[in-house]
Amino acid sequence: MDLSAVPLSAEQALTLFFRRAAVLRHPAMRVRSQRVRSHLEVYLDTEGEHWLTTGERTLVEAERQIDPAGAVARVTGPEALVAALPGFVDPEWLMTEHSQVRAQLIVVAELVEWLVGSRLVDRNELSCSLLEIEVRLTKAWERLDARAGSALSP
Repeated sequence: MDLSAVPLSAEQALTLFFRRAAVLRHPAMRVRSQRVRSHLEVYLDTEGEHWLTTGERTLVEAERQIDPAGAVARVTGPEALVAALPGFVDPEWLMTEHSQVRAQLIVVAELVEWLVGSRLVDRNELSCSLLEIEVRLTKAWERLDARAGSALSP
């Protein structure tokens, strides 16, 4: 391990994911995923600090003085992103349109899988956060399916 290497920021990890993820190459998914990314960036700027250490919060505050938008993603790493993701699939942060919610849930699931598979996060070190994401994704899919089912009922 190169200790002199600069760690990857959450922003850089997101950029790599959105550039490389095969699921996002489908034209409809590409457009929707960009909306999800924008929504995720707002979420991180709004809610991301809840999962940060005191030192990370200090860095975020300093970064916000330079440029408030995206400060959390620029100064934190993929681990903070994983810690924050469960709340991004809670009802208050789900997008409004059915197809966008589907895209949001797919993006989160694929992003987590990619972060772990790329070894940007350690599955063992973040097992609690990863399990929490899995549980909340399952609940979000159930709510979405129930909402779709009730919309079809006469």
